[in-house]
Amino acid sequence: MTSPRRDVRPPHTAVARRMVTVRAVAIACALMPLLSLWVVESELVWYSGHSTAISLFSHVVTPLFLLALLNLLVARRWPRVALAPGELMTIYVMWSVAGTLCSHDLLQVLLPLISFPTHYANPQNRWAEHILPFVRPWALVTDPASTTAIAVGNASIYQWAILKAWLRPLCFWSLFIMTLMAALLFMVSLFRQPWTEKERLSFPVIQIPLMIATRLGELLRDRLFWGGFGIAAFIDLLNGTSALYPAVPSIPVINVFRFADYFTERPWNALVGTELNLYPFAIGFAFLLPTDLAFSCWFFFLLFKLQLVLTAALGMQELPGFPFPAEQSAGGYIALGLLAIWLARRHFAGVVRTVLGRPGGVDESREPMRYRTMLIGLVLAFMLLVAYGMALGASMGLMIIFFAIFFLYALAISRMRAELGPPAHDLHFSGPEMLINNAIGTSHISKPDLGVFTLFYSFNRAYRAHFAAHGMEAYKIAQSTKITARSMMVAMLIALVTGLVSSLWALLHALYLHGYSGKPTSGMASEAWTRMEGWVIMPEGARIPATIATLVGVLLTFTLGALRTQFTWWVWHPVGYVTCSSWSMNKLWACLFIAWAVKALVTRYGGAKAYQYVLPFFVGLVLGEFCVGSFWCTLGALLKMQVYQFWG
Repeated sequence: MTSPRRDVRPPHTAVARRMVTVRAVAIACALMPLLSLWVVESELVWYSGHSTAISLFSHVVTPLFLLALLNLLVARRWPRVALAPGELMTIYVMWSVAGTLCSHDLLQVLLPLISFPTHYANPQNRWAEHILPFVRPWALVTDPASTTAIAVGNASIYQWAILKAWLRPLCFWSLFIMTLMAALLFMVSLFRQPWTEKERLSFPVIQIPLMIATRLGELLRDRLFWGGFGIAAFIDLLNGTSALYPAVPSIPVINVFRFADYFTERPWNALVGTELNLYPFAIGFAFLLPTDLAFSCWFFFLLFKLQLVLTAALGMQELPGFPFPAEQSAGGYIALGLLAIWLARRHFAGVVRTVLGRPGGVDESREPMRYRTMLIGLVLAFMLLVAYGMALGASMGLMIIFFAIFFLYALAISRMRAELGPPAHDLHFSGPEMLINNAIGTSHISKPDLGVFTLFYSFNRAYRAHFAAHGMEAYKIAQSTKITARSMMVAMLIALVTGLVSSLWALLHALYLHGYSGKPTSGMASEAWTRMEGWVIMPEGARIPATIATLVGVLLTFTLGALRTQFTWWVWHPVGYVTCSSWSMNKLWACLFIAWAVKALVTRYGGAKAYQYVLPFFVGLVLGEFCVGSFWCTLGALLKMQVYQFWG
């Protein structure tokens, strides 16, 4: 690393250190509609980028990097005007929170979902008999002209007839989403102190944004940073040009080795779906992860693939679903959530004493709100969510179980990102309804309950862009930049409201212009309703083997967690097990292996000093690919065409 030179930074006033500033909130809110439209156009319309499918949103980091570059120039000319690091990170938090709303795993699914069944119902599928009677009509868009227009496109949202058709369902779902986000915010607030102050978890996901906000001048003077940036940028520029002009050669980083071409016979054909990708950003990001997590991820992934090969060799694939990887992962997530509660048990004992006014309680002076408020708010929000489900036609008991599982998932995701920071986490098609259906059987669940499960598919299809994780990371950012947790909570609440409005506008604007037919989101909506059609027409009994697999996942995760806490030499982390069969791990395992191997060698033979020396190179890999990849996404949206996608 070159010799350091003092950065030109604005003076930090007491207010800038302690409070979220008005101008930071104003900048974040002003650009939020544009970023929401950017996400919708790139992810949904042209399918050229998948920012919200990874832990670190590229559509947030890239503009943050550009804003920080501009801020450096301003600091040199007008030091008192430039943004402080805390202000830059406030903007990052607000953009990230808004990104969780317009993501692949919430509103991008919800809006087509509630307009899909009335448009696609016809005499052949008989949805008017099998599905629509069991779903509350006020929760759907039922106007034929409006549902046809959003499916086909070439229309405009700026018409009263269309707006009127959406008004009632959007009011309900907006209220539901805000209640869900409030409940998650109350939950993560309860864990803020034990995770950020007592355990001092590392929060790897926010390390690169923090470097941008606090050490950008130092990074820009580092040759290794520009080396990593240049390599990633060159690869993406070349591959993007090759996608437009095939005569231009490319550097393969996606599906470098095609398993399907070599493993064609049983039992090795169980590997045909395996991918070997070399995403530069993933290698760079994985270098920041703890070595035991990176090792556990690729180790358990290979073990999972070996399990598939052995299953095929023994003929055990005849049992439908065996070895039930989704069910095992779901059980693992539940166990991680329960482990997070268990590890914080002493903190919660102190919280109870504080709420009851007894001695030996926990200091709540630095909390975003009083513990009594957190507990009451969480209970009330949970009860409201159950009430919403009942209003949609579900039974109270199933809704309590449903949301209990959902919040354990959310807690598990928050914990794994706070402690370890995996590059992606998805848990596809493993929502609470899957576990309930497996345990009870769809033949024993009422059709209105199945209808509510289908409506809730919008936030349970996958768990990649999860607000709970971003909310906890926001509290860690507040601690790192000397901002009060309360003011950061206010910033998140503003981001939720502004982000919801921005996301709804961006999605409705883009969908009515382009339509969702033929787009990925059409398949997401179709998945939900055709699944309900199967539940209604062909009900099944309880799937005992699948439920046993879930219990096995719980037991194995508890065992791995216990061994990790008891033995310092135990390197197999339970997060590696619960994510081994996921969509994202199938894409990222090779990147994790490379980053693990390099980091292990660097730290073994060079120690912490060598790690800090080479770290800028890997940060450069991330920012180089994010910047050029975002350029291709923007170009695709402007030219209205599909371009090179650096991830997905």
